[in-house]
Amino acid sequence: MSLRTNLRFESKSAVSWLTALWIFLMTAVFPYYMKNHYSQMGVRKFSFFLTVSLVCLIPAGVLAAGSWGKACAAKLFRRMHKQESDAKTQTGVQAQAHPAARSLSNLDIAMLCYLAAIFISWLFSVDRAAAWTGTDGWSMGLRTQVILVLMYFLVSRYLIWWKGLLAVHMLASGGVFLLGILHRFSIDPLGMYQGLDESWQLLFLSTIGQASWYSGYVCVALTAGATVFFIAKDNRIRTAAGLYCMLGFGTVVTQNSDSAFAAMVFLLLGLFLAGCDSFDRMERFLEMLLLMFGSFKLIGILQELFPEKAKQLGSLSEFFSKSTATWVFFLIVCMGYIVLLLYRQKHEAAEIIRCGRTLRKIAVIGVVGLMLLFVVTIWANTTGLLQKWFGVSSTGQYLLFDEYWGNSRGFSWSITAETFAKLPLWRKLTGVGPDCYSVYCYADTDLAGRLHHYFGQNQTLTNAHNEFLNQLFCTGGIGFAAFVGFLAAAVCRFWKNREKEPMALMGLLAVLVYGAHNFFCYQQVCCIPFLFLLIAMSENLVREAAEK
Repeated sequence: MSLRTNLRFESKSAVSWLTALWIFLMTAVFPYYMKNHYSQMGVRKFSFFLTVSLVCLIPAGVLAAGSWGKACAAKLFRRMHKQESDAKTQTGVQAQAHPAARSLSNLDIAMLCYLAAIFISWLFSVDRAAAWTGTDGWSMGLRTQVILVLMYFLVSRYLIWWKGLLAVHMLASGGVFLLGILHRFSIDPLGMYQGLDESWQLLFLSTIGQASWYSGYVCVALTAGATVFFIAKDNRIRTAAGLYCMLGFGTVVTQNSDSAFAAMVFLLLGLFLAGCDSFDRMERFLEMLLLMFGSFKLIGILQELFPEKAKQLGSLSEFFSKSTATWVFFLIVCMGYIVLLLYRQKHEAAEIIRCGRTLRKIAVIGVVGLMLLFVVTIWANTTGLLQKWFGVSSTGQYLLFDEYWGNSRGFSWSITAETFAKLPLWRKLTGVGPDCYSVYCYADTDLAGRLHHYFGQNQTLTNAHNEFLNQLFCTGGIGFAAFVGFLAAAVCRFWKNREKEPMALMGLLAVLVYGAHNFFCYQQVCCIPFLFLLIAMSENLVREAAEK
């Protein structure tokens, strides 16, 4: 092997090692990184994210770009001199030595379009300095988006030891889940609540921090273990993944954020759609349901046994952990599981579910129909039509859309939509700038007055509390289309390749779960890097499978 070829492979190896180091630090260390417990935790975690990205990803990106540039230059040189005799051999070497030079997938193109849209929004932002860094405490500006897209391309091309790194992710996040459960039973082994008033303890959880940040991390992280459980054939691996999922479901039912339950609906939807391919997968889906409802009830039993230790949670969390309905759900799934096992005993040769496509259509139509019914019910109840038509109405927190709906999301969404509608057309296209929500809103005297009147002088509304609406406001129609576009591209790519590379389901589930959860939440450093990471790992596995 020539010196030049040696250098190329050494460069690739360095990029792979740096990329793997970033993944290890973000999955194993980042979730536990803190100083002075919950004080400034979001700021400190972003500082960790930024530091390891600058140390690992930037050098890796420079090396990868240099290697790719040399490969392109060499290829151009050969074409110019018509050196075709060894083209096949050299092309094979280049493909191995320079993964970045391989053809771009639709997902790659969508990622580049997303980055371009964010750059355009930054270019026309109301404050480029703020749009570069992002709002204090959130830091989701252009700088972070560049890092995330760079990480995507590095991981999708240079990933090594993916099984080991995935195991590290599950072990570390499993510890975070366990600590979150312990906190809900007033057990604090790390002393995280020292000096924190008891009235605030429900708002902070585990080593992630604010409860909604924690729920976002849990939902996205959980998709990796759910995928492993769903596709694993080794009983030991499936048992370990099952225990991991039980920890995940246990902390979902105790973390006290309703958005996590919306995420679980889409996690189960994704698994069901994938399970319609075969009886084996459908068994795994039903087992996942049993794990979920069983975990919910196990938590409920512990809450009943130790009422003086258990934290008082919201109505939806306590419904799933304590109500009789959850036992009913569990028993129904048990009966369905038994029926499936008996059917398979009588039809041992049956592997494929013939009506799988029909089941998928029913599931999708059912979920979409229920969502539309929920929206229409809220609208009819809020406008008084429900009372007029049926003589019933509700003032509950879910069916009456006013300024207090969804923990004041009614106000946040309404004022965001109202403000966006007043923007000039060009600003509607480009937005006010990445993570510049508060910069724009509080610069407007009248708008700032309304926000201060509602939230108080000491609180700042930093985003719309709906990532899709927030993307529309901050990055405009162009950025919104690019954001939805890359999520859709990921879903399509991983769905099409789920048979060739079953672990691609991980990226698909991560997108579904993230979209459902963040319809009620926002982009933040404890969640968004893991979405991009799982998408990138899935893309790498799909690319590797295509070359086999």
